[in-house]
Amino acid sequence: MKRITLLLATLLATQMVFAQEEVAIEQNINQRINKLEINPGWDVHLIHHEADSGYRVAIITEEDLAARAYNVQLCNIKDQTLTILENIQLPKGTVVEIEGPMTFEGIHLMDKSTAEADYIVASAQKETTNLYLGKDTRLHIQHYHIPSLEYSAGADLWDRAQLTIDTLSGVGNAWVNVYGGAEFRNGTNNLLGKIKLQEYEVMDNWPYQHKETKVIKTKEVDGELVTTEHRKMWNEALHVEAGFGIRQGDTPKDPNSPLLQSSTLSIRLGLNTYYKLSNHWGFSTGLFWNHNKKSLCHQVKYENNELVVIDGQGDFQRDRLNNDYLGIPVTLYYYLGKQHTESFSLDLYGARLLGERLSTSADPTRSWGIGWTAISVDNIFNPWKLEAGLSFNTQHLGFIHGIRVFTNLLPEYKPGVTTDKIRSIGLEIKL
Repeated sequence: MKRITLLLATLLATQMVFAQEEVAIEQNINQRINKLEINPGWDVHLIHHEADSGYRVAIITEEDLAARAYNVQLCNIKDQTLTILENIQLPKGTVVEIEGPMTFEGIHLMDKSTAEADYIVASAQKETTNLYLGKDTRLHIQHYHIPSLEYSAGADLWDRAQLTIDTLSGVGNAWVNVYGGAEFRNGTNNLLGKIKLQEYEVMDNWPYQHKETKVIKTKEVDGELVTTEHRKMWNEALHVEAGFGIRQGDTPKDPNSPLLQSSTLSIRLGLNTYYKLSNHWGFSTGLFWNHNKKSLCHQVKYENNELVVIDGQGDFQRDRLNNDYLGIPVTLYYYLGKQHTESFSLDLYGARLLGERLSTSADPTRSWGIGWTAISVDNIFNPWKLEAGLSFNTQHLGFIHGIRVFTNLLPEYKPGVTTDKIRSIGLEIKL
């Protein structure tokens, strides 16, 4: 009996020693706050309170850490931005409470920070990011409200971030960009409008690539809210594409022809946009400029609307025929894996001739420091081009994005310029 009594007394004493009350070290902010920034190390609780426009900020900790907490610089304010500084003095995950009206133009969670909120009202203008979640962050909002069409509900979620909204309400449209394995979870959707969810995945040697777009719409039908979801296949973003290559074979059989050439340098530059057909198939189109520079074997001049051979001007005479086309490419892609980092593609490029020129070296006696003079020519090249290409595309070679083999399906030159049926093939490096 004495042993049992002693044991109970020991347990009671232990509880009295370790049971400590929580204390709050707080400060009041009596000014408007438009933006909130949260740095890591804390477990931040956002508590909605409409009594006034001010905010209460407090560290919630145990009694034996109170003295240390009093000396912690928790936050600062600049340009109506409240910044919760990184926790480097108290235990990781110490609770910080922020109590106030919770009407922010922007909430930014820096990398590895955590926060939760009971009720937040969006107040950012349209097309402005309202929620920004850095890498490895967590934000849980019980109720997020958009009061009118004038305000934005935009969110950017970066690598492995998690945004959970239990209830979304109000009037207007929202957009969420999800990068590199980040996650957006939405429970009850009472928003009269649409949510545009765009997902981007990480590529090797390439920052992010658009994967898919979802559109979630909610509207009132017969007094009830009806939500629909569909995948948006078209990606409106424009992408810059470039390439350069060498073509061989587009030269006459007659060795005395003024069109006899050693090679053709081809350059492509343009914009395209992408359409996802399925997990393995895709389609793109756009607008491309194509420049071709032909190095002629003979010294020539342009007279009476034709090229004439004039060999004998100098040992270092150089002549080039240049042309420019502008047209529309149509490309069909087949992706080899789920990550869409490698693919084969087949393209057709239909283009219209913009102009053609004959360039001649300014000094035929010099092999270095050569300047060029150029004159416009006419009736040499076919005014239309229809190019077919087969490509292997990859995201694993840095700035090189693939190789392309191509040929022109139409005659290179205008009818009457040459009687030869000239066909060429080219090899292009895609950038």
